[in-house]
Amino acid sequence: MSDALSSRAAARPCRVVLLGGQGLLGGAFRRAWAEHPGFALREFTRAELNLTRPEQIEQALERVEFDVLVNAAAYTQVDDAEVQPDLALAVNARAPTILAGLCAARGARLVHFSTDYVFDGHQSRPYRESDAAAPLSAYGRSKWEGEQGVAAASPEHLILRLAWLFGPGRDAFPEWVLRQAVSHGEVRVVSDKTGSPTFSVDVPGWVEALLAPGRAAAEGPWPGLFHLVNGPACSWLEYAQGVLDAAAALGWPLRCRHPSPVALASLPGLTAERPRQSALDTSRFTQCTGLRPRPWREAMAEHLSRQGRAGA
Repeated sequence: MSDALSSRAAARPCRVVLLGGQGLLGGAFRRAWAEHPGFALREFTRAELNLTRPEQIEQALERVEFDVLVNAAAYTQVDDAEVQPDLALAVNARAPTILAGLCAARGARLVHFSTDYVFDGHQSRPYRESDAAAPLSAYGRSKWEGEQGVAAASPEHLILRLAWLFGPGRDAFPEWVLRQAVSHGEVRVVSDKTGSPTFSVDVPGWVEALLAPGRAAAEGPWPGLFHLVNGPACSWLEYAQGVLDAAAALGWPLRCRHPSPVALASLPGLTAERPRQSALDTSRFTQCTGLRPRPWREAMAEHLSRQGRAGA
């Protein structure tokens, strides 16, 4: 634990409100911080605080004292957002703006999560925080509007962009790859889309470093926008190969050990336009905290080792 958190924990743990604790990302915070001596965690379920109901947001938080609010709840159905843009905006933009205002008014900090889909994918190198956003989809636009609303409420809030999230508690891309590889002789994966996998288990530690990085007390925690992903950048095809390599090393009974490439345009049912290259550069996080996110292949090996052979 950092010096700043240690001293605060000695007096009083940091009081944290968590939204979205049943999801892939929120579950990582619940597991990491529920017994953490530096945090006192208070989780709100969707029934208690529904982000589509603005009046319920204020009512739910009215009598709760907290120092940090971690908003891990989001509308993440990229294609559905094209036909439900108002719902995506309500959850991803309007609700975070309300949360940010409430936090700022009471001197608390909001930790808000965004996405690589705020970019158009036209850039060849990984995106930095200083690069201009240009979302292609309704989902991406809703997340970008959420970022703007949070930033306008207070420069002290944290806006953290993640991508290609995987981890315990909910199936994601690695689980799909493994189901295909165990039950079929072929795994077909997109080869012309590049990004950055993110291990949900790593995220709470990164956020802790940003909330209490051990700087001088007068400087306080790090504010602003950060990219938080495991490196290096890879295509979906390379991502799938990393999953299969990790599973093979653990003795999974794979019928397929090498995925077959397909083009993104060939996939059926995709109504939202997606950025072809949306890898994220984490240099700012490393410069501020001294921490370097571990390679995603190392994180993948840990993820699968926790599941055991063939997910048993």
